[in-house]
Amino acid sequence: MNNRRRLLVATPLFLAGMLAADDKMAACRGTGEPWEAGPLTVAGTAFGTSVSLSALRPDGDRHGQDTRAALQRAMREVQLIDGIFSLFRADSQLSVLNREGRLDGVHPHLLRNLAFAVQLGELTDGAFDLTVQPLWEAFARARQRGMLPHRAEVAAARSLVDYRALRIDGDCARLERPGARITLNSLAQGYAVDVVLGILRRAGIGAALIDTGELGNLGVRGTDRPWVVGVQHPRDRSAVIAMIAMDGRVLSTSGDYATAFSADFRHHHIFDPALGLSPTSWSSTIVMAHSGMVADGISTALMVLDRAAGEELVRAFPGSDALWIDKHSIMMATAGVPFVDESKGG
Repeated sequence: MNNRRRLLVATPLFLAGMLAADDKMAACRGTGEPWEAGPLTVAGTAFGTSVSLSALRPDGDRHGQDTRAALQRAMREVQLIDGIFSLFRADSQLSVLNREGRLDGVHPHLLRNLAFAVQLGELTDGAFDLTVQPLWEAFARARQRGMLPHRAEVAAARSLVDYRALRIDGDCARLERPGARITLNSLAQGYAVDVVLGILRRAGIGAALIDTGELGNLGVRGTDRPWVVGVQHPRDRSAVIAMIAMDGRVLSTSGDYATAFSADFRHHHIFDPALGLSPTSWSSTIVMAHSGMVADGISTALMVLDRAAGEELVRAFPGSDALWIDKHSIMMATAGVPFVDESKGG
């Protein structure tokens, strides 16, 4: 059943996409259905989190060998993407670009994300900016000292932030502002879902649940019933208070809870590039889109934009829906996200 609730009033939430993969898989099983009978699952780590890729065997793959091979191939590609985009590996392409200011022979995975990041920067008038890494570093260094950065430190980092400093020419990328540094943490996990789904589709797999930190699916869990993902309170991981039906789109969430630099969640890992500080309106933003890279990027941009501008951005990507969780009035408002009414079953 695919009920759509236009408005819910509740405490601030976050998605069960942040739960351990085993918890999500348990929530998605249905009694007596093929999914419960035995999905094949390949688990690993990437992007600093656990990754779980699960699929049902097609009828022609009785012993599951082809399905498992496709899942393993997909996991290797996820880990390749992580290796290209990593900010913690000195030899990653992104680290080389940040360090040298230029990178030749950019991998197609990285090129696609850089190009989309620039496009999203233009669409949002800079509210989404892939060059906010110096701000994150300033706050991370200050946290090691047990404090927030001084105003001068924020200003210095902010002076390096401008997505227009990135230039792409064929397979060459360069940063034209000395000291500018890029992060693609707001795109990579969603993009990895897109890559995995493409691999599984080409392998003839019609039913799968993908968790790279963002969530995607193919098909249904049996008898035309969708897989369902729980929505949780961001301050209490044990409280699930709403459910979202997966409908073939990719689901991405951004919020103030993932990495907080202050106990009150005023300062966190998402930055308003115009201010050099974290935005204050939303506790969380949730997006469903036909592309994981799009969903991931939009959810980050929505944290910075006001509601009207955010709705305009969502409309720029047909088939996308969003949910905003207000940080102050404790209101959750949705534009098309498919909530499930558990009281009616489904």
